[in-house]
Amino acid sequence: MTDHPSAAIANAFVDLADRPLPQMKLHKLTYMAHGWNLAITGERLVADAPEAWDNGPVFRKIWDRIRDYGFDRQGHILMTNGRPFKADLTPKERKVLEHVWNKYSKFSQYDLSDMTHQPGTPWTEAYFERGRNAKLSDKVIKEHYKQLALAGRAAS
Repeated sequence: MTDHPSAAIANAFVDLADRPLPQMKLHKLTYMAHGWNLAITGERLVADAPEAWDNGPVFRKIWDRIRDYGFDRQGHILMTNGRPFKADLTPKERKVLEHVWNKYSKFSQYDLSDMTHQPGTPWTEAYFERGRNAKLSDKVIKEHYKQLALAGRAAS
């Protein structure tokens, strides 16, 4: 299944961490998982589009859910009924999330934000060409993560 709620993907990272994560890190990991999934499978992972906020890509629905309903004790983002969002991930999707976790979990939320602010990133294109809080294009995100994959292969 594709097009999961962004909060469900963020919660999958909380499960991988087995501890609460800072909100900014949840946004960046969710964004990166969406990008890698687009590049690897050609499919959307997250139903809602990330927006170009000042500190990088942000999912407004994650932001709003945390503001309105908060977290449970484990750090999961809650639904209106007080239960955490959960994603029914396919094996391919789970593998993408594990890849993102293994590659990026060691970085702080600020490091991850810096990564998304580099020249030529989808955030830069949206923020500087279409303005603050503009939605990031899946086409641009997919191409960016394909280029990262090619660069990684060339470096090995």
